[in-house]
Amino acid sequence: MPGEAMHLKGADGARRAKKWLDATTRVRMSWTNEDAVHASRLEFEWPHGGQPYSFDVGGMLCGEDFEGHFFVAECKNYADAADQGAHYDDWVAKCYLTRRDHHRLADHFMWITWHPFRVTKWKSLCSPQSVIDGLLLPHNRKRLFGTEDEDEAKAQIDQDLVKDVADRLWLLVLAEKQEKLVITPQDRALIISRQVEKGAM
Repeated sequence: MPGEAMHLKGADGARRAKKWLDATTRVRMSWTNEDAVHASRLEFEWPHGGQPYSFDVGGMLCGEDFEGHFFVAECKNYADAADQGAHYDDWVAKCYLTRRDHHRLADHFMWITWHPFRVTKWKSLCSPQSVIDGLLLPHNRKRLFGTEDEDEAKAQIDQDLVKDVADRLWLLVLAEKQEKLVITPQDRALIISRQVEKGAM
């Protein structure tokens, strides 16, 4: 797919994911990486090499255990599994780094896709080992730990942080029909107005 078409498809996925998240009524506010004000909250930099990375969607959750928690999300508007596995490995490394250096900006990390991938390993994708596997990829250990040596990189991994990040990973699979089976904008407006009346927002 040409670069521009890929960008448009990705932007559409981010907007649709944001819309679905908002419709859960558990999101107080949200934004995409195209937002004029909040996009910078989704932009970070690898510590070695000075290369930037970013997430597609971010925001704040609300209600019960998630009240006031911030989240960031990666959105894959794919029709099949494609190369999601490779992107996922990079993503968990980004989650680790973001949690390590910018923990105030992200309590939860969501991978939102329209097609599952690595289905035979699906149950282990949110495991500590999955995070470690992503951290130790040659290009990730170089830009995260500043070394090409695997043993040197392993020695720098914070195992407590690995478990913490793994516990904060979400895998969400959407579908076009599922996107429509949510609260209507009119009913969501009633909920929000009621929350405002009660001073909850």
